[in-house]
Amino acid sequence: MRHSHASPRSAVAFLVHAATMDTEPLGVRRSLTMPGLSATVGEQIEALRRVAGQAAVDRIRRVPDPLVERIVSGWAERVNTARAERFGFRAERTFDEIVQVYVDEELGGRVPA
Repeated sequence: MRHSHASPRSAVAFLVHAATMDTEPLGVRRSLTMPGLSATVGEQIEALRRVAGQAAVDRIRRVPDPLVERIVSGWAERVNTARAERFGFRAERTFDEIVQVYVDEELGGRVPA
């Protein structure tokens, strides 16, 4: 499965930017699709391996859940975010960056052994 992702840091930045931006240039079309990057689960795992190492990847357990699979199978795989980007919304460009944000902000910059 492939989906669009952004870090919680970016999600908060989207809200702050939206709350403080001049909305006049948006005109009557006020909804925007926020930026993110498209990644498969495999690509996410490889980013985790690059940033946090094999020990982090070894903790992953595949436990299929038909309900979750049914829910996420309806999510968009890729989205066009050009309009939001024109208005200054930004997100990470690689999944490695998203993993690093988590390590920095949630783990104090250190990957547990």
